[in-house]
Amino acid sequence: MKAFIKATALACVIIAYNNFYLAFRLDTNSDEAAESIIIELEKEEIKDEAAESIIIELEKEEIKDEAAESIIIELEKEETNSVESYDSVLYERQLHEALTPLPESQSKTGFYTKQFMAGLCNQYGRFVGTILLARTTNGFDQIINESINWKDTYGTDATILTSKLWDLVHWNSFYPMLPRFVRYEKETHKDLISAPSSFKIDGKNYTHPTVKYNVSEGHNIWNSSLSISPPPFGQFPNQGENQYRQLTTSINNGRAKYDRKLSLKMYETILKGALRPHPFLQAIVDQTASKFGGLNDEGYMVIHMRVEPDMNKQMNCGHKKVWYVDNITDMVYKQYPKPPVQTVLLVFARALIEAMEIDAKKSERGLSHHQKVNRHNLNEINDLLDNGMWGGKVKVVEAGSAIVEEAGNPFYKYYSNIAGGIVNFFLAIQSKILVGTEVSTWSTLSINTRFYRGIKENYFYRPEGLHWVTPPNVTKPHKFVC
Repeated sequence: MKAFIKATALACVIIAYNNFYLAFRLDTNSDEAAESIIIELEKEEIKDEAAESIIIELEKEEIKDEAAESIIIELEKEETNSVESYDSVLYERQLHEALTPLPESQSKTGFYTKQFMAGLCNQYGRFVGTILLARTTNGFDQIINESINWKDTYGTDATILTSKLWDLVHWNSFYPMLPRFVRYEKETHKDLISAPSSFKIDGKNYTHPTVKYNVSEGHNIWNSSLSISPPPFGQFPNQGENQYRQLTTSINNGRAKYDRKLSLKMYETILKGALRPHPFLQAIVDQTASKFGGLNDEGYMVIHMRVEPDMNKQMNCGHKKVWYVDNITDMVYKQYPKPPVQTVLLVFARALIEAMEIDAKKSERGLSHHQKVNRHNLNEINDLLDNGMWGGKVKVVEAGSAIVEEAGNPFYKYYSNIAGGIVNFFLAIQSKILVGTEVSTWSTLSINTRFYRGIKENYFYRPEGLHWVTPPNVTKPHKFVC
């Protein structure tokens, strides 16, 4: 580095004198021009002496090449603050304070005993149901943070702490409407024990803070006559999911506002914004949304292309499905003859589509019907990404896992499948227009979230065309039935 700056300083001097020489040669008949150039050169800030002074000072610098190189390497290793507007140190301090348990005399604490499964939105539904189960069924005001984990189902298949994916500082601000998340503390939660597991990402050690019950043999934690600190909830496998389904059914038939007032209020609070991504992921969402919307804030559209092989093989609700990508885009063009946005974000599971295409290329028996449909859809998607929509006037992009991986945080890069799913989900929520399908929990939940936030341009594609899900006269969210 020092050698480079030294060479640059000397080069400046050489260039200055070369300019003088060339100018003098071009105007040899003009003494005035030569005199002018000489005067200008004498005004130059970088003279021989100045250059030499710079070199001497560089040699005195405490930070030598090796030290500077070391600093650069460490900065490149830094996993936080790679996304603007996210101050990791400040947030961790706030999180520590937010997760401090309130005294048990004021707030009853529970420990959830089951594990979430399936894709992001199915886990989201289970999470909502688990929150309802904690408060409305068990009367808990606090939940041990380490007891609720999400699963990176289609990525690493590992579990991830709720506080790593979601903004619990923000969530806890909705207490007492919603139960608070609190950390495990040995002196307070006496029947729990910490059993952390360690793992490495890019050579760096991470710890998953697992907590479990530690009671004497034969001591049944579900025996309500025995004292357990903190008491458990979630004894049966699908209690959270059942709570969620019962509430959405009650909302659909108009009974929730009478029979489940507290559950309905909690549900609305969650969908209106209480559950938002971890600040690192939220910063990605906000910056990407701003980029997609353009300088004039024209906004962007999200199209959920639910045409992956697994969906096409499922027979339920087949009469509501649209099988081909180009049929979906034709519906969009019919609804919007002129470009309504600057950018279109396609949401789909590329890995699933490309996996079937790889198998198809290996097949020696010819393509099956599903493989032909899959190849057609893959080609159509790639064409949209290459050439855009509305004759190339609107750019078409992917996001999700790719932009999470590019954000520079090793932890979220490692868990980019579920982290990317969260980013896509909230990009959909914040979009100007959302087009999805009613046979998908992802489309339904994202549209219902927008309904509670007053965002009305939401459509389902059906074989007969686009269906406006949330016109002004609709007073309740869509009920998922597939």
